[in-house]
Amino acid sequence: MSGNDLGMVFTSSALLGTTLLILSSLGAGRVRLRIPMRLVRVHLPFMRRDDASATPILLGFLAMFGIGGLLGAALEQDAFGQLLIAFGFGVAGASVALGIFTALSRAEGRRPTALRELIGRHAVVTVSIGAGARGTVRLTYDGAVQILPATAEVSIARGREVEIVAVHGMAVTVRSLPPP
Repeated sequence: MSGNDLGMVFTSSALLGTTLLILSSLGAGRVRLRIPMRLVRVHLPFMRRDDASATPILLGFLAMFGIGGLLGAALEQDAFGQLLIAFGFGVAGASVALGIFTALSRAEGRRPTALRELIGRHAVVTVSIGAGARGTVRLTYDGAVQILPATAEVSIARGREVEIVAVHGMAVTVRSLPPP
């Protein structure tokens, strides 16, 4: 690989990694590109701030790898020296990105519980559920109380404890639990 090829790799890595890292830190999942007379939407599903994957680490490495390689070229290092500096900078960049994204996720707090995560939790019937008729259940989770419409295969009286077995939109299907 010639010096020009290596320089192109480092420049591309620095530009691409930095751009994607900045976009992912802003939480930009959609990027709009304006082209004369057209609007093109590009969906980048891997770029979410709440993403707990290795994406920020990889992008931090990619950006700093390129910058380190360019620095090595500016210091007139041979190809091995440039790669060594590039990898050192890449590891440092990955570490910094990991630290920043960890701090961001902690500052944002817990993500809300998705309804599908309610399956298996216990609730209390607040309006009796008839066979084939809807009632309601009161569910306490994550410090919040939620009243949800509920159905069951058999009738369940008010005040009984139930287990959520399925979620259908905003409604749940429950089954009665045996008394303690």
